[in-house]
Amino acid sequence: MAVVFCSIWTSGLLVSGVDVFYERHLKCAADLLNRHMSVGFTIPFIMICRSPVADAGTIGLIIGCFVLTGFVNSLLAYFLALPIQSLVVRWDARVWDCSASEEETQERSRSKAFRLSATSCDSEFVVSPVEETTAVESPSQETQSCATSLLIWSLENPLLLIFWLLTITVGIPLRYTTGDDTALSICLLFAVWFSALAIQGAIKTSQRLRPCAQTLLFGLFNAVLWTSLAMIGYAFANAAISKRSIHDILGDLQTNSPLSRRIAHLGTSATDVPMAAGDVALTILNAGLVAWGLKLYEYRRQLLSRAGLTVFLVSSVLALGNMVLGPLLVHRIGLRPASSGLAFAARSVTIALASPVMAILKGDDGLNAAMVVISGILYQMALGFGVGAWLEKKLTWGSWEQQPAEVTVAGRDIEAQTDAGRTTAAASSVHDPRTVAAGVTIGINSAAMGTAYLYETKSDAAPYSALSMIALGIMTVGCSAIKPLIGWIVEQVAA
Repeated sequence: MAVVFCSIWTSGLLVSGVDVFYERHLKCAADLLNRHMSVGFTIPFIMICRSPVADAGTIGLIIGCFVLTGFVNSLLAYFLALPIQSLVVRWDARVWDCSASEEETQERSRSKAFRLSATSCDSEFVVSPVEETTAVESPSQETQSCATSLLIWSLENPLLLIFWLLTITVGIPLRYTTGDDTALSICLLFAVWFSALAIQGAIKTSQRLRPCAQTLLFGLFNAVLWTSLAMIGYAFANAAISKRSIHDILGDLQTNSPLSRRIAHLGTSATDVPMAAGDVALTILNAGLVAWGLKLYEYRRQLLSRAGLTVFLVSSVLALGNMVLGPLLVHRIGLRPASSGLAFAARSVTIALASPVMAILKGDDGLNAAMVVISGILYQMALGFGVGAWLEKKLTWGSWEQQPAEVTVAGRDIEAQTDAGRTTAAASSVHDPRTVAAGVTIGINSAAMGTAYLYETKSDAAPYSALSMIALGIMTVGCSAIKPLIGWIVEQVAA
């Protein structure tokens, strides 16, 4: 991700027309990857079933420690980033140079860190009025209308229909004739994924649901959650039908050979293992994470500013705090064994960066992966429920509420905005403390899942979330390289 961002940013400095090339040829592909990369998060959630079931007391302690550390992390991230960025804003005189009218100021005073216009209870949701019709439609007209609606729905969801068709006509026959369930698991995974997205889309655009019901249902039908549960059900059903252990079924579901690994070990025996459903999903996830370098370039004005410095500072402080205080806190609470406590050293770090940290600390990587994924799902659901938008309205800082904070239109480069008013508003939004604080909080506590949601909803907090996620992971890995510190942490937790 960082390499892609640095490469395209350097190219933009040296060659003219890179912005136009990105908008025309790369932006749509990056948005598509971002839309579907979250399917990769279902795999670590499914693999939780591999871990042995602990006793009730240990499970209760883990849940309690998980909730406590998550709550403390969220508060610290927000209330560290907010005052720091507020000070940065006060030092920047350009933010206060505005001549907007009072009405425009009040209208723009809300930071649009959370764009939930179609799902939030407090958002404007226009329901088309029901018009009284004098003419009664004939049965033939109703049939034609239903057929037209079905055709439109089919054209809007072609991949959903294709994968369900492949599941029935290819996956199931191959499973019962050859015993190979690779095709079935791949087709079923994406069929369920696209079905969940279609349900969410129908809820978001429905004109029959009240706004609050819309928000509730949209949050409940989280695509990652329901796809994970469906695939867990499939794994247990497959184990019962084939009379195999669940560990063998999950081993076939993910062979640890995504495309990146196959390319890195090209020509070796590692490429002999076929890609399974989990490997395909993780390949899409890895591609989406790399493509975030393009999204960072899209928001480069925000990142290469004092706000970016705020993000790095807060992420570094919390990375060190989690590394040291997380394991010590849960150890004092009574969580055993030591490997479980050490898993909290990287409880919010993306799995790709948390794995080497767990190897150094000898922590429970299964528990760590479970916490990362569950945190992401909870944040995604909370944002879907409109919690972020509600908190944004309740939390203010100083006199910032009286200052203009109109945000940029996501996906539109600031350099391309020729209108002077838009440029001034965009420049001020770059320094909006609440937008920066929200992005930092989500990026640090929900890994890539919350960031993916922000990009999907075109939130202005998305680039700060992505940057904080990267900074947290890098600083956590950096802290794990300090051998005296790691030795002291392990010694204290093992005591």
